[in-house]
Amino acid sequence: MQQVALLVVITVASLFIFSPRIKKILKGQIQKQKLRTICQSEPDENKGTIQVTSIHVHPIKSLRPVSVQSTKLTHLGLPGDRALMLVRPSPSTKQYRFVTQRQCSALATINVSLPTLVTTSQGTSTMIEISNSDKTRKVFVDVSPETLNTNPVRYTAGLWDDTVQVVDVGDKAAEFLQSIMKSPQDDDDYSDVRLVAQLENDERRVDSRYCPAAAVDFMGRVPRVSLTDGFPILIASEESLEELNRRLKEKGKDDLPMSRFRPNIVCKGLQKAFEEDEWKAIQIGENGPIFHVVKGCPRCKQSCTDQVTGERFDEPLETLKEFRALGKDKEDVYFAQNVVLQSSGEGKEICVGDTIRVLTSGDPVWDEDTVQAE
Repeated sequence: MQQVALLVVITVASLFIFSPRIKKILKGQIQKQKLRTICQSEPDENKGTIQVTSIHVHPIKSLRPVSVQSTKLTHLGLPGDRALMLVRPSPSTKQYRFVTQRQCSALATINVSLPTLVTTSQGTSTMIEISNSDKTRKVFVDVSPETLNTNPVRYTAGLWDDTVQVVDVGDKAAEFLQSIMKSPQDDDDYSDVRLVAQLENDERRVDSRYCPAAAVDFMGRVPRVSLTDGFPILIASEESLEELNRRLKEKGKDDLPMSRFRPNIVCKGLQKAFEEDEWKAIQIGENGPIFHVVKGCPRCKQSCTDQVTGERFDEPLETLKEFRALGKDKEDVYFAQNVVLQSSGEGKEICVGDTIRVLTSGDPVWDEDTVQAE
């Protein structure tokens, strides 16, 4: 009997020691403790003050964002960010496929509100408002969890290399969006486009290759993500944009606004442009949440789209190619950094004006594979 008990103990111990998941959990706990120790230490006063200058939520992927003064973080990042997206049937896969400004630049002209509770004689619903550029036309869409969960019109949709489970939000929204997307200059009338929401039980997760051990949960799982391109939060600095605009001015070209890069969090106060490339772990706000900077964000022609008019230009990709072609094949150009939230930050709030403390730094990470950013 003692031998059996000893064998069980040895087997359990071996699994504990050699299981990759267990090892990652243990490594993560060690990393988290190190970060807690850094957080409790006095910040270096010589490093200056970095502050959050704006926060942006994108309720529908590739439509206009909503700027907020504060937000309470969830397991998916910023609440409501990329909770919905456009899809259309894909003949090659016999599934649906996501649609963004890459295919239809007119999406940059469409407004969308954050979800709002609306009470009518029929009860209370969570609604979003979608409107055209000057808000002369609009449609209201019910995105209440109970409405979405009971809707039988569901699709399997491709989102880059991932497959997600989504639910259709109805004909009114689809017809409204189709009417704006259709262009005389475009042969495609987008008459098959549908607006969909991510199902609550769809557990899409970030690419584990880029996720540090400190970002995994107590079960060893990497963070979940909504309908973003791959990571829940994108952070950019005003100093990096200033450097890009300085180079554009040298060519006699106009400045570009930060909206071209569609970040979630914008900050300023860095000692040099693109200093955020070297961040590994940051804390936003006093006793605030910890974020892990996982990899650079490769840019595509969406960044060449005016986020007011929908017009397409050559910049900033042409200029970024001169000094930000940093991937292994030198084809992708990078601006801003993808970050994930440490699970202990769920439920915590970040605000415009919060300070950003850089806890750890290291070498930048670019793509191992081609993963384009929105």
